Amino acid sequence: MGIPTDLFEITAITAGKDQTLALLKSGEVLGWGGPGSGRYAPPYIDICSALKGSDGKPAYLSKPAHYSDIAAGYGLSLGVSKQKPFIWGFSQIELGNQGLVTEAPSAIEGITNISKLAAGQFIFAAIDAQASLYTWGLNVDGALGRNTAQINALPAIIPKLPPIQDVQIGDNFMLALSSDHRVYAWGNNSAGQLGLGHLRTAETPQLIALSAKIKSVAVGSTHVLAVSAEGRVYGWGSNNFGQSGSGSRPFIDSPKLISIPEKIAAVAAGTHYSLALAASGKVYAWGWNGFGQLGLGDLQSRSVPTLVSNLSGIRSIAAGEMHAIAVGKNHLLGWGNNGSNQIGKSDLRQLTPNPFLTIA
Repeated sequence: MGIPTDLFEITAITAGKDQTLALLKSGEVLGWGGPGSGRYAPPYIDICSALKGSDGKPAYLSKPAHYSDIAAGYGLSLGVSKQKPFIWGFSQIELGNQGLVTEAPSAIEGITNISKLAAGQFIFAAIDAQASLYTWGLNVDGALGRNTAQINALPAIIPKLPPIQDVQIGDNFMLALSSDHRVYAWGNNSAGQLGLGHLRTAETPQLIALSAKIKSVAVGSTHVLAVSAEGRVYGWGSNNFGQSGSGSRPFIDSPKLISIPEKIAAVAAGTHYSLALAASGKVYAWGWNGFGQLGLGDLQSRSVPTLVSNLSGIRSIAAGEMHAIAVGKNHLLGWGNNGSNQIGKSDLRQLTPNPFLTIA
């Protein structure tokens, strides 16, 4: 396939169900794939089907410009522009005072001075300049982490949390990383994804027992990865494909160290699969591989972290539902499911990393 000749400087990437977003240094956003990519999609599009007719080329997100943060979820995406939160894509429910969401970004009312966002399928979160955490959406299994009588709740702060620097969303559960490097979890816990040593739901944030200082976390559908300040990786939650990295057990209900032969800088988690970016710029993958999302050239799942060959000098990674993204030295690369051209013009199942955008 041909590689676009335009050069872009990418500062952040994010991947959702069938969409990929890249945030440029200019503050503009490029999108590929289905709903939530910023492309026009008719009302009531089937979120379970691939987007037909996409040419694999990136689309510029419509106004506003000058975004500082982006987050891709299940057919919906969020962005921060001038500290204001925006939402676009396709929603199966009315989201508070936003009503039905479209591909044209619309402002999320009721929260201001936002620095960071996270998007799921029916639940969402935002961190403001004071490091307070807001949540909204469907409060099933205590997924919002706060007491509310509303099933579909408007944005509000979770009380009694310390200052928060990051939040990640899975299937009806959330994790928050505090400024002092501790991890809190709440919501559904059917596979031990809250890391609390049991399988009971938690309706308010609970501190996970981790002796190490955690610098980043990543959340898949029902499993979690955490990177310590020393570059070690811990995993817990569902492990039916080995995605939590701990032998053949079907689930892990408390954090367990994952053996990786290098110091790890960052992790990413998709639907039943995991990625780790080493400080050396190499990438490791493990878990479910039904669409080639491990990038290993086949469809065989792995229960231990496996080096992705021919990848080096990688600067950042992202994991969507069944596709993966990496920022390399000169290209944006993608692999895995490509049913909506979320990794450019490539095979329906791209089994190895494929460059689809030239970058600065």
